Amino acid sequence: MNVGFVGIGQMGKHMAKHILDAGYRLTVHDLQKEAANDLLEKGATWGKTPKEIAESCQVVISSLPTPQDVEQVVYGENGLNSGWKDGDIYVDMSTNSPLTIRRIAEDAKSMGVAVLDAPVSGGTRGAEMGTLAIMVGGDLSSLEKVRTILETMSQKIFHLGNVGCGNVAKLVNNMIALTCSSITAEGFVLGAKAGIDPKVLWDIISISTGNNWAMQQYPQGVLRGDFAPMYRLSLGRKDARLALELGKDYDVPLPLGAVMEQKLIEAEAAGLGDKHVDALILRLEELTGIQVRAEGNPE
Repeated sequence: MNVGFVGIGQMGKHMAKHILDAGYRLTVHDLQKEAANDLLEKGATWGKTPKEIAESCQVVISSLPTPQDVEQVVYGENGLNSGWKDGDIYVDMSTNSPLTIRRIAEDAKSMGVAVLDAPVSGGTRGAEMGTLAIMVGGDLSSLEKVRTILETMSQKIFHLGNVGCGNVAKLVNNMIALTCSSITAEGFVLGAKAGIDPKVLWDIISISTGNNWAMQQYPQGVLRGDFAPMYRLSLGRKDARLALELGKDYDVPLPLGAVMEQKLIEAEAAGLGDKHVDALILRLEELTGIQVRAEGNPE
């Protein structure tokens, strides 16, 4: 089976590698060809445009930063929709707007193309290790046709219902995670300002009711002062916006989510958009004159 992959970024490069390593014929495309050099050296084929990939592949996967990027890949000049064939399957693994992917699915259906939305959780480490959680919306029979491809990246594949439902689950997850990240930053700055050693505070909360996934990343990130972009703050802001838009669509008030989005907007305005999302703590540190760091190796 010929598989196409569009979007060779921090996540996509690992996801595409797993597909290639599993023995599939892989054609790749990215705005920056050099991003795909490692894959091309391993035997992948370069597709000059999304259209070219759609013409030569039965299954096309995309992993892109924003809904606008997905729309450009599908509808833009030499986009996927100009190369789709009856019976093709398109799997968008971006964190996308449910409304956007549902519109794409409706347009593709008229061409005989099935669309799945399959956003992932697990970050770049999960992508590299092949341990992502994959949340799939769309026709179950189409999922079964591509399941072995997705299983190269993960054994944790959840079918959630109609197309768009994968992104609903992903946005809910990210809204909760981002809110945890924000309140964890506030708590640790408060504790450090009041004289508690951040490492000791981390040890206490790790076995207490305040424990959460965001805090569990602190020994590798915040406590070291390492904000390398495993999940860029700017993408976190985008995901927060999409979650709040979803709340409006379904008349669900999300006041805590709105506050969290404002924290991310403030941090991005301060020039932290290209750092890891936990870098929002840097704004609090600046305001309070305290740093949340651990001496020596915090692990």
